Amino acid sequence: MRSARWIIGLVAVLTCGLYGEFPRLTGPYLGQTPPGMTPEIFAPGIVSTQADEYAFEISPSGDEMLFSRSGKLILITRKRDGIWLPPVVAPFSGKHIDGESCFSPDGKKIYFCSRRPVPGEKSVRFVWVSERSNGIWEKPVVLKNLIYSGIIHAPTVAASGNIYDDGIVRFEYQNGRYLPAEKIPNLEGGFPYIAPDESYMIVSRRIPGTNNADLFISYHNADGTWTRSVSLGEKVNSPALEGNSFVTADGKYLFFSRKFDIYWVDAGIIEKLRPKNLTIKQGDKP
Repeated sequence: MRSARWIIGLVAVLTCGLYGEFPRLTGPYLGQTPPGMTPEIFAPGIVSTQADEYAFEISPSGDEMLFSRSGKLILITRKRDGIWLPPVVAPFSGKHIDGESCFSPDGKKIYFCSRRPVPGEKSVRFVWVSERSNGIWEKPVVLKNLIYSGIIHAPTVAASGNIYDDGIVRFEYQNGRYLPAEKIPNLEGGFPYIAPDESYMIVSRRIPGTNNADLFISYHNADGTWTRSVSLGEKVNSPALEGNSFVTADGKYLFFSRKFDIYWVDAGIIEKLRPKNLTIKQGDKP
């Protein structure tokens, strides 16, 4: 009970005390000026604040944003009548310790990791799903059929329904159910982002001998194998910790966390690093 009261108090502080008078914001991306090939902090004082923010995503329609704050809360901001509303705690968050979240590629679901209790289960960390109904995010349901001996931490979902997570593992979705977790050979890291068509994956990977992590990308071959992961380069990666990447539905911008703020950059680096001899599987974008 004390823990629940503490989280509710934290919600009030982090959603009411950060903004003061919220500015009038219109246009795409909270009206922010798009970046070039050098990463820039995103929406300082609005999304990126003195609190810790990470796991940022934008809905495929571009009118809703989702991100984590202070290790426990999932926040949402949306555009109404052309004007962005202040970020607030998601209707399914705020009472428990909630982790990373993501939109489904069609924008109809939000997947997130949470430590909220599940009756009859010893584990305290599951993936939950909230579906949108009549413009409202419904009460989430738990995905209890994800078979995995490890801890599910940062799910990312492809258009096929396949779920990828730290490890790097994949839960393949077949005939309405998930197969047991499958480790993807030769890929290491955490906080993955899978392209909707599964043509590439971006992961955060620790740098040996340091406490930092950089972003790496791997591409999917037609035979099901993945290319050796390569760094996104010095402009994206820094001496700080980078993680929780996301690419907008139109493929234009890459978002990621750095030092617990949200940064964005032109996503052209993804095509620039794509191997020339890559064998494209049917359905993937060249």
